[in-house]
Amino acid sequence: MMFRRFLPAAALLMLPAMAMAADQQPVAAPQTEAGKPNPTAPLAHTPRDPAPEQVEAHIKALHDELGITKKQEALWAPFAQDMRDNGQRLHDAIEDRRSKLATLNAVENMQSYAELVIERAHDMQTLNTAFASLYDSFSKKQRKHADTLFREGDSEHAAAQQARAAEAQGSTAPAATPAQ
Repeated sequence: MMFRRFLPAAALLMLPAMAMAADQQPVAAPQTEAGKPNPTAPLAHTPRDPAPEQVEAHIKALHDELGITKKQEALWAPFAQDMRDNGQRLHDAIEDRRSKLATLNAVENMQSYAELVIERAHDMQTLNTAFASLYDSFSKKQRKHADTLFREGDSEHAAAQQARAAEAQGSTAPAATPAQ
């Protein structure tokens, strides 16, 4: 199902509070003076930054998956535009954070991240308002389908997040010895 491939992008655009902790990637992998990877480097979190074409693909997939009708297009358009605007604001904020990250002290780093979370939460509120109007226009069948898509997407997103965490831990944790 094409929509599920884009649901992590939906989480970023539509569920930023959840996604903020989930789709993080280190800005760089700084090394210690001895040339070994710095184990604290991943603490410099920055959310995933979807490319504009990913945002557009997600919007189209969501439109198709939700079965938006011609009558619903007037409510869909502001929702889709909010996703685009939020994606652009997120991109700009991430680029700004990345450009400053090397010179931020720990307190400034945390503050920068907090500001990014606040901005994304505000974007979510705006997006949710537009979606609520659209959702109200859905047929019972569309609502049930939307509820299922979002529920399944959250589960898939959480599973992917756990897999990434396990993989990261496995690369730094000592190998487990098999039970005898």
